[in-house]
Order: sequence, then C-alpha cells, then structure tokens
Amino acid sequence: MEVFISQITPGTSVHKLKYELANIIHSPPFREPSSSTPPPNFEVFLFPRKRRSPWRDAALTLPSLELGTKFLQWYGGPSPRCTLSLGATRVQFQPSRHNVRREVLERIWRQPFQDPRIAEAEELDVQRLEAACVRISTIQFGWECRDHVYSIEWEKSCSASLVYVPHRREFRVETKGPGMEDCRIIAIRASQMAWVSAGVHQPSGVPTIFFSLSNPPSFETASPLTDMIGTFQEIFEVSIPNKPRRRKWTAFDESHEPIAAYTSLAIRLECSSIRDLDIFRDISRKVHIHPEDFAYHVERRGLFAENLRDEYSMWARRQPWIVAFQVEALLRAWLLDFMEVLRLLRPIEQLIRARGWEYTAALLRDFMARAKELFWYGEDNLRGPAATTNDLPATPKDPVELFTLVCARFVHKPMNTAFNTSDAAAPFHCLRVTVTPTTMLLEGPFPERSNRVMRRYYRTQDCFLRVSFQDEDRLQLRFDREVDGRDFVSRRVKSCLLDGITIAGVHFDFLAYSQSALKEHAVWFVKPFKHVDDIGYMHIVDAASIIASLGTFKNLPFDPHLTKCPARYAARISQAFTATDASITVDVGHVIYGNDIKDSTGKRVFTDGVGTISPQLAKEIWRALQERKRRGRRDRPYPRAYQIRFQGSKGVLSVDYMLAGRSILLRPSMIKFESPDSLTIEVAKAFHKPGAYYLNRPLIMLLEGLGVPHQVFQDLQDDAVRSVQGSVESLERSARLLEVHGLGASFRLTSAMLGLHKLGLDPLHDDYFWQQMMDFATNHVLRELKHRARIPVPNGWTLVGVADVHGYLEEGEIFACIDAPDRTGLIFLEGRTLVSRSPTIHPGDAQVVHAIGRPPAGSPFERESLRNTVVFPIKGKRPLPSYLGGGDLDGDEYNVTTMPELLPRKTYHPADYDPAKRKYVDHDSTMADVAEFVAEYINSDTLGIIATTWLIRADQNRELGILDPECLKLAALHSDAVDYPKSGQPVPINEIPRYLFKEKPDWSAPETFVGGGGDFYESDRAIGKLYRSIDLPALRSVDRVARRKEYMQMRLGDDREGALAYIKGQFRASQPSRRGNAVFEAVRGRVAGFIRPNDFDDATVTSIWELYCTYASRLRAICADHTLSRSAILTEEEAVVGTIVAKCSQPRKRRDLMGQLREQTALLVGDVRTELDGEDELPLEESLRRAWIAFRIAAIEKQYFGARSFGWTALGAVFDAIKEIEEERTVSRR
Repeated sequence: MEVFISQITPGTSVHKLKYELANIIHSPPFREPSSSTPPPNFEVFLFPRKRRSPWRDAALTLPSLELGTKFLQWYGGPSPRCTLSLGATRVQFQPSRHNVRREVLERIWRQPFQDPRIAEAEELDVQRLEAACVRISTIQFGWECRDHVYSIEWEKSCSASLVYVPHRREFRVETKGPGMEDCRIIAIRASQMAWVSAGVHQPSGVPTIFFSLSNPPSFETASPLTDMIGTFQEIFEVSIPNKPRRRKWTAFDESHEPIAAYTSLAIRLECSSIRDLDIFRDISRKVHIHPEDFAYHVERRGLFAENLRDEYSMWARRQPWIVAFQVEALLRAWLLDFMEVLRLLRPIEQLIRARGWEYTAALLRDFMARAKELFWYGEDNLRGPAATTNDLPATPKDPVELFTLVCARFVHKPMNTAFNTSDAAAPFHCLRVTVTPTTMLLEGPFPERSNRVMRRYYRTQDCFLRVSFQDEDRLQLRFDREVDGRDFVSRRVKSCLLDGITIAGVHFDFLAYSQSALKEHAVWFVKPFKHVDDIGYMHIVDAASIIASLGTFKNLPFDPHLTKCPARYAARISQAFTATDASITVDVGHVIYGNDIKDSTGKRVFTDGVGTISPQLAKEIWRALQERKRRGRRDRPYPRAYQIRFQGSKGVLSVDYMLAGRSILLRPSMIKFESPDSLTIEVAKAFHKPGAYYLNRPLIMLLEGLGVPHQVFQDLQDDAVRSVQGSVESLERSARLLEVHGLGASFRLTSAMLGLHKLGLDPLHDDYFWQQMMDFATNHVLRELKHRARIPVPNGWTLVGVADVHGYLEEGEIFACIDAPDRTGLIFLEGRTLVSRSPTIHPGDAQVVHAIGRPPAGSPFERESLRNTVVFPIKGKRPLPSYLGGGDLDGDEYNVTTMPELLPRKTYHPADYDPAKRKYVDHDSTMADVAEFVAEYINSDTLGIIATTWLIRADQNRELGILDPECLKLAALHSDAVDYPKSGQPVPINEIPRYLFKEKPDWSAPETFVGGGGDFYESDRAIGKLYRSIDLPALRSVDRVARRKEYMQMRLGDDREGALAYIKGQFRASQPSRRGNAVFEAVRGRVAGFIRPNDFDDATVTSIWELYCTYASRLRAICADHTLSRSAILTEEEAVVGTIVAKCSQPRKRRDLMGQLREQTALLVGDVRTELDGEDELPLEESLRRAWIAFRIAAIEKQYFGARSFGWTALGAVFDAIKEIEEERTVSRR
C-alpha cells in the first residue's frame, strides 16, 4: 500500500525520514518487541521540492494493505491518534491517489530492512571515496625488466588526478585539457591489478604509485559537457537523457599509440606530494586493495624505441610467414621486449637454415609456452617487490638463455601437424588472432575440424586467420551505458574488417564467417596466395575469388532477393565455413529433388530442413568417416541421421528404407544457393548415439511456472550431488561420474578407469594426480549444478528431430527409439512425454505429447526404427517442432523424457511470431556490406541480455512469474534476436524491458562475487533454492612452485641425447621400472598375458619417447593458451578432465574456452593414439607392445609435466589393444 506524506521540513534527508518511520512501524502497535519475525521492510521516496512550496512531499510504500490501513488509522487524517513531528512541523499522512508501484512492492517483499543509519553511513563512505583525489604530475608507461628495473618507455608531464569510482570498482587517471578539450582517462579495474605499490623513489625522493596489470587498462576521453550536465542534474534534481558518453581509444594519445600495444601493463604515476601517497593508501585500504611499500629503480632504456621496431619489422618481412607469426606472438603476449627479440633473431635464422621453418615454428611455440610458465605466469617470483628466484633451481633469467636450453631439449615428431599436409581430410591447423582495444594477440596453430574452403586449399592453411574481437580481459565486448561502444566498434572493429589487418608485414583481408563463430564475434581473414587447381593451372587466390567460387547467390528463383540482404547473403556464404568432415562423393544422378510437405495453408512446412538418404549411402558415409578413426571403433551401428552440407543445401538427412542404391532426397527448404560443382557430402554431425538430457535454469523456471513442484528438481539435484560425493569410493563410480558429465572424454578416462577397476584396483588415493583430477571433476560438476542448474535427468534424452515422411504418426504423436551405448537393447519411449528445445523462454516452449512406444506391426518404424532420433508427425494444424521455440528439422535437437514428475500440470499454446523483417540494401550485397553487418552485430548482439532479463524478471514477479507481460514481450524479442544473424534486423536495446527493480536474485550473482552489499535478494523460486542448497567445497591447492622446480630440474637441464640415454638406461635396468606401484604391477600382469612385458628395442623406445616429448610440448602450449587470465597456467589435471577451475565473471567465456580446450586435447590424444596403434596391417600384439612401452616411459618420467596424462593415454591404448586381441582370438576359434 502507498501512503502520501506531506509537510516535510526542508533539509530532511530520506535517511532521516526513514529512520523516524522505522521507529514507528517496528514498534507496537505495528510490531511486538518479542516478535521473532524480521521487521517489515518499507520504501520512502522523497519528491523534488516544488518551486513555491516551503515543504517537501514523499511516498511511503508498505508491504501489505493490512499494515498500511493500520498505519493510517493511527497516523492518518486531520486528527490522528499519534503524530510524527520533524522539527516544529507535524508531518501529514493520507492515502495515496496512486496505485502502489509493482516493482517497489516486489523489492520490499524480497529485501530485508536495512537500518537507514547504516545506509547513510555507506552512502557517505562512497561520497568520500568519490571525492578523494590524488594529484599526479607525471604519467609513465614502460616495461618491468628482469633485473628489477622499470624502464620508462613513454611519459607525459601533466596536471592529472587519480580518483576511485566505487560503482565500477576502478581507478581513473584523469587529465583535463584546456577549455572545452576532452578529458583523457586511464581506467584501471581492480580485477586487472596483478599488484600495486605506493612508495618513495630513491634517490630522487619522488612519491610514486605503480600498477602492474594482467591486461591493459581502458583508454577513454570524456567531454567536459558530461560533468557540467551532471552538476546541473544534481542542483536542479532533474534527469537529462542522452548525455554525452565517454569514448574509448586504443592508446592514451597519438604519441603513445605506437607502443601502447606493448607497454600498457606497467603504469607508473609520479605524485605531487607525499600527502597524495597517503590519500592513495587510504582509498586502497577502504576498497580492500593492499599496495606494497615499494618503488622500482627506473631507467630509460628505449626497449621499444622506433629504430628497434623498424629493425624488427624489416627482419620479419624476410622470414617465412609462420616463423614471423610466432615471433610476433612473443611480442604481443608481453613476454619479450624488442631488444630481447633482436638478440634472438640470429639464433632463429640459424635454426631455420639447420632444421627448416616448420621445425623452427614448432620450437618457437614450445619456447612461448615455457616463457609464459617462467616469465608470465610465474612473475610473482620474478617481478615486483616479492621478486626472488632462490626457490627455482637453475632458473633461466634471460630469454636467450631459455631459448638455448629449449633448443637443446626440444624434440619434434610430426603428428598430423604439417601445414603443407598431403591429406585434405586432416584437421585444419588454424592460426588465431584476437583483436582487443589496444593490441592483437596471436596464438596457434590449433588443429580444428576443417570445412569446405579449408579442404580445397589444404596446402596453404597458413594463409588463413581466425580473427576474434574481444575486450582486454579476453571476454566479449560488453554493452556499457557509460561508454559509446558503437563509436569504438566502428573505429576499431569495422576498420579491421574493411581495411584488413597487417601482421609481421603481411596483409590479410576479411573473408567470411561461420554462424557459430559469429556468435563468438569471430571471422575468417585470408592473405592472397598461389594455388594450383585440379588440372594443373596456377592462379592467385584472394578473398574475392574464394567467395566467387562458392556458388551462385544472385537471381535464385527460390530466393530472388538474397543478395539484397547482407546478413542473409553472409549466412549463405557461412555454410561453406561450417566445420564438417568430408565423407563421399555422390553422382548427380543419385540426387533426387523432392517437395516439402506443408499444412493446408501452404505456409507451414512439416519437413523444414530435412531430406532423406538411402540405407546403403548412409552406411557408406559412416564407413568413410570411420576409416579415419582407430580400427577398434568401427563396429558401432551406422547413424540413421546426418546433419550435412551438400552443394548449396544444408539440413538433416534421415534414412528412408524405401530409397534404393546410393540416393539422397533434397527438399526446397534445404536448398539455400546453387553450387552444382560441389558433389561431396560434408557431415557436420553424425547422430550415432543419443545425447544426455540436462535441466537448466530457464527450463526449470518454465516448468515451475507450469506447475512442476520445486521438490522434483531438488530430488534430481540431490541425486546428482550424492553421485558426486560417492564418486571417489571406487574407480567404477569415478568413471561413471566422468561419463555422465562429459568429463575426461578427450583422454578417454572413463574407459581407462573401468579397465583398472576390472583389474581389481581400489581408488587411487595415494596418487596425487588422480586425486587432483577427481577434485577438479567434482568441483566442475558441483559448480555447474550451482551456477547453471545443469541437472542430469535419468531416462531423459536429447535427440535430433526428423519427419515422419511416411505419414504414420497422428497429430500430437512422436516416435523415439534410443540406442544408448551404456544400455542393453533398444529403448522405445511410450506414453505421455515432455518435449522441449533449448532455449526455452515462452510458456508454450514445453509441450506434452504421446510417444507411441514399440513400432506397431506393419508400421514403417518396424522396417526402420530411426534410432537416436525423435520423429515428428507431418499431420496437424502446424508442425510440432515449431511449437518448441520456433524449432525446425535442419539439425535442431530436442529434449524428451517420460519421467512423470517432470510432466507439467498445465501447458500453454505455443508462441506464433511472424518472421523477423529483413534489412535490405538497394544494391547487390558486397563483402563490405557484410563487414558493416558484422560490426553492427557486435554492437547489437542482445540475445544474452534478453535471455538474462527474462529469467530475472520472471523471478522478480512473484505473482505472475513467466506470465509477466514483460516476460512475454521478452520472449517475442528473443525470437527476433535469434533471427538477427540472418535477418540483419537487430533488437534495439532500448526496446528491452528493464528489471522490475534493480536488486537481482541471489542465483544471478557472478561466481566472482564475494558477498556484501544489497545488490541481491534471496530468491524463493526453485532455481534460487537449488542454488543455495549447494556449497562448493574448497579445492585442494596445487603446489605450483614445487611443480615448476621439478619442471626446471630436468626438462630444461638435460639435452635431448642425455634425456633419451636416461630413458634407455631405465629400460635396460635389470629390475622393471616402477616396481611396487600397484597400478603399474596390475597393468604389467595383464599385459603379460599377451606379450613379454620386458621386450623392447631401441628404435621403438626412441620413437615413442619422441612422441611423448612432442605430446608434452603441444599439451604445454594448450595449457598456456587456454587460461582465463595471467594468474596461472592451466594444470595438466585441468587439461585431462576438460575443465578450467578459475572463476570468471562471464561463464560463457569459460565454457567456450573449455570447449576449445577439449577439442584441442581430443585431437592431440587422437594423434598420439594413431601413432601408438600404428598402421592397420600392424599386428595387434605390436600395437600393445608400443602402448606398453609408452606407459613405461610415462612411469619413468612421471614427475614431469605431460607424463601423467601421457600415461593415462597409453593406458587406454593398452586396454583397447588387449580387447581387440581377445576379440580377434574369439573370432578365430569359431
């Protein structure tokens, strides 16, 4: 209820008024002193003073009508029973003429009452922080040298101030120009600070503040009008829209720009007086930052001087491109200065002459990973006030010394890694560039799944770059209401797309993107190169010729205006850049063009995106794909559905038993452009097994809104937690935990652990590596449960959708046959079934349908069960997939379960949105138009904002929840945002509804949030209760210094020959290696049943030791390149499990990074397994012998980086080889 308050004495603060009201409302007769319930919360809003009135007015919002009525009975009206006086004036209370504001009511219901005296004190603290100012006389950017000297590389004498901005948790160095000139700003977030110092430099006596950062600060300018408008607003208590926002830049000013990319991590500020140091220390103490009492010795060494940069640039242009790329990467990663790089040039040239450019590039990649470990991630031991190297034996302190040691130790055994590969089907080795506001970061090459374009030009892979646009902290560029992001993206991102980028003297132009990459703000660039075509002609290939070769996009009868819509045109081009596996070539005569099956109106398509394929061709494709796998993996049943790209078509092909020979049937809904010369079926995904079903927060919010009780979700989560807690009780349970949650899959840990379990081994509690892996695995699962509500659903599945082309199913029916690898026999869903598709955001996005169960006699499903798909009917008013978040059948996957407890008590009609309007241009689109669209997309990508707002808004509205009208509007906007990459029509951010009130539910707090403050309330929704029911246990600490000691002692201390001689000596020793180790002895005993365990030869030992060294080098690079920050390199255990333990304010970034980590390690392990298995004609016993030798080498090297995971990889190869030998012997006895 709202109460109007009048005749408030001028000068009364809202805190004073609230305090006086609290004394009334929290006392009898409104609340008894003995009451155990919390005091009721209420809200007071003080209206601006009217010009001619001597008084002020306010609105009091109380949490209930009952309390408001009672309050007015005592204090309301002209003659109240009780009065409240402020000074000499009696305050008047009367019922408000306005309805209570819903958002205010929701807020006071959810937030506990805060003593206004505490709120006032906190407000005053913030005001004092904002008013505190440190006077700065000189700003310096430079380099922290390895001899503990700070080299000043750029400086500016000025009258500046250092202030702290509490609501952004950032320090700002501000320099105001004369008159109306913009103010220049260096913004430093607290999260960026590696360490900070405040001390007096000796012998000069200059007080200095030093910031050592993990990533560059934000360089900004602000118009002086901004401050003037802010002052005007404060004085006159008015709100002015469209205030000028700050602008973002790549450097402090033009003179700083040439070296900003290299010197922005070390900022030294000279203060005007000692008093300024005291002010800075006081600010730091209040915001929990602890500066060291330390001041660097300073020199002006000119490490980034123009003449050095020019000398390096001239050298780089003369080198093989991939070598220059790796050297440039060292500079861009802040590992070396230009003077250090120039000292390395001659050794690098000598290496190129002696070993070739490919070997040199691989060595430089290993050098970079080791340099990060030593100079970057370990800088707590090498830089700043705590610098010491006494605990690291024989630590190289100089890059040239480290390079010499790496050269002596480096072993390179090519494992499917050659750029000039002769296999077009091999993984594509991708060079990556990340463009940030101040610099470009270079990484790779990383092996990735190839695509149509890369397969065509597989001999020139190094001519392509994958370029992503990110913020300095490697997170996505985020919308910031205070900064003009559109202006910055136009200047930084669009200029790269339109003008290209130059790296080490080589120019690259924008080429295209894939749809999945666009979501990550990543695109392809290419440099011109020579290419010899299939008939022997050589010609120059560039971005324009590649696009022209893809097919015909103009004047298509089925899409005549395609080229007038840049986003749609780019989406069609992107089909050629989708990651796929080439399978087999199909003759044109075997391609059938059929019709789509539509509803009675002809508008809705039941077969949208799905065609069919003959059983024979489906088997041939599977056989072609399996030929690239290791031989033991070829006995799985062939998939009944493939997601494909073929010519200019895309979508799914499902098996139709009525198609004969090698045939496929394409429908109009699949054909996007014309490319008749491309006859290879490219497989984006083969659906050979069902996916697991996991709940998530949006689905839980939706199902709860449809009547599913909270306890259903709680029981499922409790089961998952119990599974985690019991996972270390046996190796079998450990293996199942990893399998259920998709962990350790790259290293095939589940299979290896089950193999050990079958040998009778107990959990490996004495093995710190196993313990750490399981700690990381359990932490990962619990973190996913707590922060995402990712709860596994037993007997739930995720299946690709296909159409019932034979018309057997009726409206509202589905057919689903599951062939799960861990289950015996086929599973047929029967009865009432919940079906949904992620993301769920509209009340109608989850439906209950009828699954028909086992194939009825005489039905088409008796002939072909279409296992691991969900079959939708082609009858009814509209296609069932379209009910589910606007789904179709071009590869969308659907969640299905018959679990009775999850079936909602009610369902809603599905959403029915008109297609998003397309954004057209008045000419045929060019790649410049596409570049404009990409820049606009990065500015206007609001999909995540809409989804998050929907979830929070549904939580905030206790009464309506998911039926809140604004939630329904958000669902419609979400549909438009999903279509944006193809329509080109963005969802304006000002159309997105705001939160009901500013406080957010506790479950939405980022995992980096440490508590405190009133920004979050305790959610009473199911996802809030699930969130609070899980406490993440503290992780066992990793002794990184001890590991680095071990890593240094041998890995850099021995040369190749000495290390190999040691390994051979261990093999020749009379006693087998690692006796007394239970795992080693058990595996040795198992191996002894098939080969002689002590049998070896020097050549095989040498070959596999080289394989191990190459593996360790590549794994080290993967761990160094997939970190969230510079705080620590990924541990080997994280890489094996496939998780990243570090917290992140953008969980999606960590998920993307974990996906890349798993992809990279899977390809690496696959390469190792291929080498260990040998050629197909190699006897299985020889494969076993090679795997056993690899396991022995890992046991010998076990204390060094890479050996433990190599051992688990070898162990899996041992068990697989034994299984194959046993199967072969069984077959031979028959």
